[in-house]
Amino acid sequence: MRSTTTLAALCAVTALALTACGTDGDKSDDAGKSGQKTSASATPGSGLEKLSGPEIADKAMKAMKSAKSLTTDLKGTVDGGPMTYHLSSDNKGECAGNLTMGSDGGVELIKTGDMVYMKFDRAFWKSQGGKDGAAAADMIGDRWTKSKATGADAKDFATFCDSDTMLAGFQDGPSAARKGKTTTVDGKPAITLTETEGDETFTAYIATEGKPYLLKLVTKGGKEPGTVKFSDFDKPVNAKAPTGDVVDLDSL
Repeated sequence: MRSTTTLAALCAVTALALTACGTDGDKSDDAGKSGQKTSASATPGSGLEKLSGPEIADKAMKAMKSAKSLTTDLKGTVDGGPMTYHLSSDNKGECAGNLTMGSDGGVELIKTGDMVYMKFDRAFWKSQGGKDGAAAADMIGDRWTKSKATGADAKDFATFCDSDTMLAGFQDGPSAARKGKTTTVDGKPAITLTETEGDETFTAYIATEGKPYLLKLVTKGGKEPGTVKFSDFDKPVNAKAPTGDVVDLDSL
């Protein structure tokens, strides 16, 4: 059985594809120092930049798992096709955002309480249902739909909405992370970590002020290149049920 290095595993978590994105990489000189236990906090002047790559990765994993909410932005290739994704979610299962899959269309998504609200565009209906999808698009048009989170039409989307489910993948593990330069991500100071596996290169950007959150992960090469950004940690999620003419999918 092959072990998965830390940044390679994050590729699977953040791409929402739940597929293996990489395995053992060459261990850097920093990897031998990863036995030291570190906390999940980093403050200005805390010296995060002085730690080894694996130590920084370990702190980032702990910080991410501690987040009560966050916003995820993805642009890349998932399951062989293009995807863009913007979603704010919390550990109570509330969420709001949108998902687009190239020519296969897109959906706006809100989950609040035990209900999931979805607004599909025509391309999505057709790509998912063929002739039946076209008929559904004609019948529903641009109206919002709703379904119980456990319903057949909504349960797959509902899994996107619990930040704890996604963050559960941020586990400590073997790391070949190579510490790189300091930089900024959307104005926030960060330090880079890099791992290489085959023809894939993973570069993580870890915040050096406040908690050492993962701010950005870039995957180059391989079958699923792309960029994921994380922001708005621990901020309330504005998930409000749409009003007006909402189609109840469970009753159709």
